[in-house]
Amino acid sequence: MRFSRPEQFFIAAGAGLGALASLAVNTGWIARGGTFPPFVYVLLALAVVEVVAGFATKQPPGTLFSMPARILAFALGVGVLLLLTGSLA
Repeated sequence: MRFSRPEQFFIAAGAGLGALASLAVNTGWIARGGTFPPFVYVLLALAVVEVVAGFATKQPPGTLFSMPARILAFALGVGVLLLLTGSLA
């Protein structure tokens, strides 16, 4: 499957958000045993990116990216989070 240019940027944003979440965990901004596990922050940030991208391109949010691109972006974000922190929680 080929991803469009916006989907490629969204997938890269997922990896970047995973790195940001791991930075927040490693510096103590997000507690490892807190109410929300760190991967939830990756998921919420991807939702914000999708809504902002939808408004920026004047398309309804939710129609810009396909479901495989969303799943891959989340999986990469969680993967980067796992690599850099060593655990999910």
